[in-house]
Order: sequence, then C-alpha cells, then structure tokens
Amino acid sequence: MADKAAAVTTDVVVIGPKVPVTRKSYEIKTKRCFVQTIDELVSCGETLDAASAHVRITPLYYRRWKTLLTKVDNVNATDEFVAYNTKGTARKIHQGRTSVLSAIRPELESFMFKIRAQVIQLTNRMVGREAARILPVFRHKTERAKAVAIHRFTKSMGLTQRAATHTAQKHHTQTEDAAKDFIAMMKLKLQGRNLDDVLNMDQTPIPYSYHANKTLNVKGAKTVQGRSLTSNTKRVTLAVTVTASGKLLTPFLIFKGQRNGQIVQREFMTYPAAGKYACQPKAWMDEALMNEWIDVILTPWKADRDANNPSLQPPILVLDAYRVHQMGSVVNRIQAMGIEVIHVPTGCTYLCQPVDIGINKPIKTRLTKLWEDWMTDGAGIVNGIAKNPAANRLLSGYLMHTPR
Repeated sequence: MADKAAAVTTDVVVIGPKVPVTRKSYEIKTKRCFVQTIDELVSCGETLDAASAHVRITPLYYRRWKTLLTKVDNVNATDEFVAYNTKGTARKIHQGRTSVLSAIRPELESFMFKIRAQVIQLTNRMVGREAARILPVFRHKTERAKAVAIHRFTKSMGLTQRAATHTAQKHHTQTEDAAKDFIAMMKLKLQGRNLDDVLNMDQTPIPYSYHANKTLNVKGAKTVQGRSLTSNTKRVTLAVTVTASGKLLTPFLIFKGQRNGQIVQREFMTYPAAGKYACQPKAWMDEALMNEWIDVILTPWKADRDANNPSLQPPILVLDAYRVHQMGSVVNRIQAMGIEVIHVPTGCTYLCQPVDIGINKPIKTRLTKLWEDWMTDGAGIVNGIAKNPAANRLLSGYLMHTPR
C-alpha cells in the first residue's frame, strides 16, 4: 500500500489572483468597417458565423453594430441637432446622464432667447445666475460644479462661446430695411455707369504687431508663456480708396505725431513713394486730414479721370456715417469738385461698404503673414526684447504688397 501510495502523483494547482478580461471598445468607423466586411463575405456565400469569425467578432456584435449604424445614419440624414457625437470617432451615441438643469430647461431657454433676441452678449455666468434664481438647489453647488453643469447644458442645446463678428448699437433688424433700400438705390445708380467712376473710401486701424492670443504648446500645460511687444497699442490709420471696378487708389497712412513734427520732416522722405503719409496726435482721421486726403488722393484722381476718361455723369464717392465724412466743409468741397457724395446708412457698414467687407480683411491677412515672417527671421527680437518693426521698413512696405 505504501508503494502504491508513493506511486500516485498529485498535481497541485496554485490558484492566483483572477486576471480581469479586457473588453475592447471600437469607434463607430471601425465598427462600420467590420460590418461592411461581414456583409461582403455573406454576399459571396459565406455564412454569418464564418464571416464573423473571419473578423474575430461574434454574430451577436454584428447584429448590435448593424442596428447602431442604422441609427447613426438616420440621425445624420436629418438636420435635427443632437447633443451627442455621431461622427466616426465616437464609440457610442448617448446623450449622457440627465442634467440637473433639465427640470428648468424651458425657463432657461426662454431667458436665453430673450437676451439673444436683443443681441446682448450672453455668457455662461449669466445663464448660471438665472439658473440659481429659478432652482434654489443649484445655488448651493460649488462654482466648479455650476460651471460644468452650465457647460453641459449649453452644449446640449448646440450652443458655444463665439466671438462677435459685428457689433452695433442698433438691433440688426432695425438696419436691415435701410441696408436693402441702400443696396437697391446703388444698383440703380450703377446702371450704365463707368465703374471706374464709383469710389468707396474707408479708414481702418493697422497695428504694428500681429501677435496671436493663441500659441502651440504641450497638451495639459497649466501655464502657457507668451510675450508682448514693447508697445502693443502702437498703430497707424490706413485710408483705403477703391473703385467699383476693383482698382485701388494710392494708400493714405496717418501716423501718430505732430502735423509738422520730426517724423514728417525726416522720416516721410524715406518711406515708399507709392503711398501718401500724414501725422495726427492720435493717428486718427480728422477734418484737416480729410481735406488733405482730398488734396493728395481725390484731386489727382479726378484730374486724371477728366483728362483721360471724361464722362457726362459725375463720379460717385461712397462714404460711411463717420462724423468726419459728414462734415459740411468736407462734403461741400467734394461736391464742388463735381463728385456726388453718398453716405452708407448708420449701422449698415458691415453689409453695404465694399472696402469694409472685401478689402480690409485681405490687407490685414497679408500684413499678418509678413509680420510673422519678420518675427520668425529674428528681426523682431533685439537683445532678448520683442520690439515693433520700424515703420519705414515694415509697415509701409507691407502696404506695397496689397493687390491692385
């Protein structure tokens, strides 16, 4: 018996910690690839089980994903907004847990619509303040919890923080009819007229620096360093004049300084001859500089036009409702030259003024690119200090690259 017992070998199984089974989660675009592959194999005569085994998933997952993709396609086929992601990078389509603000959603929607209907800037803080007023329990949450709840709530409505592209004192509906009437009037004015005889002039500020508020940096960084220039507010004013045919007249730049100061006597002679330059204590267009613009830009153009392209119809100059443009001394002088002056209605500049819509933005885009090249080349950093470019080397040179 002892020998028999000794001959018996016993396998000892050591039971260790249970290894968890890892479940894979696939993006919708990956699930779509699996389903399409299985459908192609089935169409070629394979069984569903064999086709599923080929891509290493079970038929159960195939049926679930098929239903999911049908739901995704139905959602994407409509214009209805959904708060959850239905793109290929999503793994599930689900609205998430119910927001604490869902109980007062109608009241908050009414409040938000009322504010935006008046074209007043609406912030998350304003929404949170109204939510705390309506729902007392929300008032006792931490500031972090409130911010997250408001963010999720506004996101579920398809709202996000946007920069205002147009700001005005009047409601846009108040200027809509005036803009339409002005456009209809100008269409009649332009019928049968030489487009070289129709001018539009407007001023725009040109900053010396075009550094962005955003920069590339490592994800998750708590502090992102940036550098400002020695005088970020330094700028000039550019008066752009363009004809309806698309021709640009000589640029007129206004620098900050005394009218007959050193910059006029010493520096202007070094600036590109293709531009005209002047000084004003705040670099603004005032009555005196408006008259100077007439002398150095408008009068030579009118003389050249009368000599080479005369017409019985008087030229037209379109100006916005800026105070200087409406001064009697300025308007009377232009009209005495035989040029008809038409003012864009107040609040309609962003709809009716060609220079404001189609000229200023391309000019500033080119300036930004040239400024970035100048900074990248190292000319903008002197002894470790970021400085503005010299006007005669950079700013005026930029303007010579504007399309003509």
